[in-house]
Amino acid sequence: MVNYLYNIKTKSKTVMKGIIIMINNEFIEKLDSKMNISEIILNGKFNFTNEESTSIITGLMDKSIKQENFLLNISHDLRGHLNVILSIMQCIDYGSIAINDKKAMEYMKIVKRNSLKMLKLVNNLIDTTKLENNYYILHKKNIDIISMIEGTISCIDKYAKQKNIQLIFDTNEEECLMAVDPDAIDRIVMNLLSNSIKFSYTNTNVYINIMVMGDKITISIRDEGPGISKEYQEKVFNRFYQVSNKKDRENSGSGIGLDLVNYLVKSMDGSIELKSEEGNGCEFIITLPITIVEEQDDFCIRDESNKIQMLEVEFSDIYNN
Repeated sequence: MVNYLYNIKTKSKTVMKGIIIMINNEFIEKLDSKMNISEIILNGKFNFTNEESTSIITGLMDKSIKQENFLLNISHDLRGHLNVILSIMQCIDYGSIAINDKKAMEYMKIVKRNSLKMLKLVNNLIDTTKLENNYYILHKKNIDIISMIEGTISCIDKYAKQKNIQLIFDTNEEECLMAVDPDAIDRIVMNLLSNSIKFSYTNTNVYINIMVMGDKITISIRDEGPGISKEYQEKVFNRFYQVSNKKDRENSGSGIGLDLVNYLVKSMDGSIELKSEEGNGCEFIITLPITIVEEQDDFCIRDESNKIQMLEVEFSDIYNN
């Protein structure tokens, strides 16, 4: 039984009301917002040693800090996009920009680009939360996944060309019929390719390779960008982590995209792996089981106009039209 007051060297963090923490299969529910970590330890009925308690406290504080930083990053990004939009709209409203002026069209493109960026942030956050809480529903359909991915790549090609990047597609099979959620596959491929294009140097290549091996299929996306050092690779799929990009803050992401990809892949009983060396690009390898469903989901009827909208949102970071 813990019967001591843990002396925290730094100022105690308060715990927000409504948080539920599970420790050793026991729950601390609806903690008072004014209760600090010391009081949690005193009021808890846990058989922890001093070292275990210290470890638990450190873990809770670390997670709290990561969540705070994550929310700050998201808020900063949303505020930045909103400020751009509002500034332009104010100029139009005050008559500083004539509606028939060519400059107005340029400003409207900026408004659209920043609106799409905000929509991307919100969409990713909502879908990741749904996946994390088992609210996201997959709508599976038997499709030729190779043909589908090749079609998606052809739509993405125009975005790659804006940076003089060539997309190179290769596969060991011409077709592979399997049960997948088409929208989920599109989200995965679009997200990984948008990252590859965004962070790659101009006049380089991005390679998309599909391999069918027995009852599994692997999808590899490899770029020739700056790569990610070993110390950061295990953290890139964490929603609360963002790889530092001090040289290019504009191109740095929110950290939600790869977390979403990870959840989507796992929801289809697959796995995702990152291979990278700093200075030698990144390779993301997705492995999925090849299965067939007898009863296909009618919800899977595809609307190509919806796919175009998905592309505009996903590639808003490099949108130039």
